[in-house]
Amino acid sequence: MDYNSSGSYFLISMSAKSFAAVNVPLSATGILLNVFFVFCMIFPPQGAELLKPLLKVLLGSLVGCNTAIHVCGCLIVYYVFVIHDVILDWLALVISGLIVNVMMYTMMTSVTCCQWMNMFYFCQIVPPQHPFFIWFKKNIRALIYSGLIFNVVLYVFGMTADVAYAIVQVKFYNADNVSSAMRNELVNSVALNHDIKLVNFLSRVLLFLLSVCVMLVSSFATVLYLWRHMKNLEESGVSSPRLQRQIKVIITSILIQATLNFLCSVAVLIDEILSEYTGVDSDGLILFTIISLYSFGTTINMGITQSLFRQGAVNVLQKLQ
Repeated sequence: MDYNSSGSYFLISMSAKSFAAVNVPLSATGILLNVFFVFCMIFPPQGAELLKPLLKVLLGSLVGCNTAIHVCGCLIVYYVFVIHDVILDWLALVISGLIVNVMMYTMMTSVTCCQWMNMFYFCQIVPPQHPFFIWFKKNIRALIYSGLIFNVVLYVFGMTADVAYAIVQVKFYNADNVSSAMRNELVNSVALNHDIKLVNFLSRVLLFLLSVCVMLVSSFATVLYLWRHMKNLEESGVSSPRLQRQIKVIITSILIQATLNFLCSVAVLIDEILSEYTGVDSDGLILFTIISLYSFGTTINMGITQSLFRQGAVNVLQKLQ
């Protein structure tokens, strides 16, 4: 984060004050809501529908990711306004690199969890007809757990590569009084780590795009099936207003989450490419704001559409009254 304490930037960026004005309220509200969600999951409210173990894992992972994103948002504000100007440049680079990596990979994990939740609902709602989807539904538990483990391994590798590149850069720029052999070794190390970082970036982009495509296709298929099912029930005269409301809530939640994932993914990819090759948003504050808005939208969507959280909110309001 190349923050200028005077608040001026030579390239397109976001001022620190604007960043704090947007992200502090979002992060504070998001943390409180997600803590409430954790409480509801640990102590389910009376009358709430119990979650299936697999869904509980996905929902818990999503809540944890959203909480971590909002905590990182608060840390960035603290970093920019409090500790940035009082620590060494190399230490500031390492700290900012860690925060950037945690926030970025946590957001990507959140998108992946949303994708798997969508696939889970797809398997539960849409009757499989093709042999592949029959096999997929039978093995959905193993596939989701394997996907989550692969996600963790991939992102730990990515974070390690990015942090290692930052450390090598620091050593290179601070190597003033070293031999030519040592300096050549540092140059080769920087080049090698840059290549590893580039491979990690490209693989991350490809997996990100694949995840979004799967999310959009499964969302469209699920919504289309539910819409046709609702129309068939209406024509047969067996549909009730309560059932129609439930189906509409499910359709709305799927469409909202798919839209959030798509917009966030496109915005993040554009921002990363521009910042890498043009210097736009060099301090990353626009990127962090996009991620924070996505996480807050996902949190609100969960609170509205998950019956466990709705019932918990109803119980709290009843006790307060």
